[in-house]
Amino acid sequence: MIPEPQRTYVLELWLELGPAVASFVLVGGQALKFAVPHARATKDFDFVLDVVAIRQGHVSLAAALNRLGYAVVPESHNFQFEKPIPNSAHTMRVELLAPDEYKRKNNFRVDIGDDVHARACLGGSIVLTESDSYEISGRLPSGVASRANIRVTRPHALVFMKCLAMDDRYRNLRGIDHYEHDRDSARTHVADIVDILTVQTDSARFRESFLKQFDRDLDLRTRLSQITWTYFARSDSPGLLLYEERLSENPDMGIEEISAERNRAHRLLSDLVFE
Repeated sequence: MIPEPQRTYVLELWLELGPAVASFVLVGGQALKFAVPHARATKDFDFVLDVVAIRQGHVSLAAALNRLGYAVVPESHNFQFEKPIPNSAHTMRVELLAPDEYKRKNNFRVDIGDDVHARACLGGSIVLTESDSYEISGRLPSGVASRANIRVTRPHALVFMKCLAMDDRYRNLRGIDHYEHDRDSARTHVADIVDILTVQTDSARFRESFLKQFDRDLDLRTRLSQITWTYFARSDSPGLLLYEERLSENPDMGIEEISAERNRAHRLLSDLVFE
C-alpha cells in the first residue's frame, strides 16, 4: 500500500478534491503496490482521469492543486505537479493522464481545464473501466485521522500499460540523449510485469482477463499482440534480455540463479503472447 509520508498527502489531496476523486484511477508504480507484496519503491503518483466527468464537474483541479501548494513541473506542459513535503527530503509528484481519444489534434496533450492538461494515454478508457476501489487510512498533515477510497487499475490492465511503456522506452523514442535512462526504464517495466505475474494464483483466469479487456479496442489488441510476441515469445526475445540485465544488477545472484530465474520468467511471460 501507499507508504508514509506520501500517504498523508494523498489523503490531503483527496480531501481537497472531494467528489472529483471518483474520476481518478491510480496507475504506474504506486498501483503496483496494491497488486504485489513488497513492490519496488516509487514516489510518483500517476492518475488516469475520466475526462468527461472532470469537465462536467464543479471542481477546479488547478485551484485545488494551488491551494495545497503544488507547482507545475518545469517543461511538463501542465500535466505534472509537485510540492515538497515539509520537514522531509521527500516530494509529492503527481502526473495526470487521460484516454488518448481526447487529445488535441497532432498533440499529446488533453485539455482538462483551468490550465491543467493531461498526457494522452493509449488504452486509458480501458484503465478507467478495469479498476477497483481500495480504502486507505492515515492522518492528514494536521494530524487529524482520515480515510479515503482510491480507485486502482487492476493487475491485468497494469500489465498492458507496462507493456506499452516498455516498448516505448526500449525503442528509445526520445532519442540517443535518453538512451541509458530509457533502457533502465524498460528493464523496470519488464521486472514489474514479472512481479505481477508471479503473484497470480490463477494464471488461466488472469490470461482470460488480460485478453478480454481488449474487446472494446481491437486496434490496441493488435498492438499488444505485436508487443507480446516481439518481447516474450522466445527465450532470446528482447523482453527476456532486459529481464536478464536487471537480474545481473543483483550481486547476490550467480550465473545459474540468473539462468533459472530467466527461464521461470519466460514461462510466465509467454502466457501473455497471443495472436
